[in-house]
Amino acid sequence: MKYGFIIFLFTIFITEIFYAQNPNIKWKRSEVKISEIVQPFHSTHAINLPTTETIQKGNLEFEISHRFVPDIKSGSKDLFGFDGPVNIRIALGYGITDNTFLTLGRSNLNDNVDLWLKQKLWNFNNDLLPFALAFRIGSAYNSEAFDLNANEAKEFQYFVQLILNSSIERNFAFGIVPSYLYNSYIFIDDKKYSFTLGTNLQYYLSEIFSVLFEWNPTITGFRIAHNPASFGIELETGGHFFKIVLSNSTELNSSQFLAGTRSSFNESEWHIGFNITRLLNL
Repeated sequence: MKYGFIIFLFTIFITEIFYAQNPNIKWKRSEVKISEIVQPFHSTHAINLPTTETIQKGNLEFEISHRFVPDIKSGSKDLFGFDGPVNIRIALGYGITDNTFLTLGRSNLNDNVDLWLKQKLWNFNNDLLPFALAFRIGSAYNSEAFDLNANEAKEFQYFVQLILNSSIERNFAFGIVPSYLYNSYIFIDDKKYSFTLGTNLQYYLSEIFSVLFEWNPTITGFRIAHNPASFGIELETGGHFFKIVLSNSTELNSSQFLAGTRSSFNESEWHIGFNITRLLNL
């Protein structure tokens, strides 16, 4: 429980202080009429998979996410995973334009650092079936992969994703995210690839509370063992998104998550985690 809860409480404390001092921060764009915006998902990520959502030009988005490595079957011995160890992701994104979003992030797993760009391509606002289209392209560098051989080229990974989001009756959002990952598993000599077809669903019970589900099956190419799946709840307050999740995956950065996971979802090898994102208005 120790370090995970300390970091968690510190993050909540800092973000709430910032929010209290900046009452004018708003997540939704002010200069565009809401009727012109297709926004099936409110957050830039569902759980691990991206959505088409971006942030306003000039704004920053701070992210901190945790996945506790022990699964919940460890029971009270490891406090259902809260005693750790824990995988952590910290990231900072910047709105280059209202439709272009650049993010730099780091996971403590192999010291994986990723840099990616998301570009929203198209909005089609229709009362029956609105949808938005975007793509995301990025690379990752593993600076401390201890089992890696001397080939420095194996330290780099690359990925590209096409993101299609839509909604039904404005409170049920769904997304399809085909993804391609190159150099999926850095610990083998041959460079593998993975092609996955992610799906994410979110049902908004109210303006601030929703439930969500995500699944990312490998269609062809390399997979570690199992397909990642996650479900959880989301609390939205202004530019602050707080998500509590259960997942069979402890990987957080895209180049690691897209390669699959060692835990089986069917055997209840679930891990507790949370995602916190905060919009910062410069």
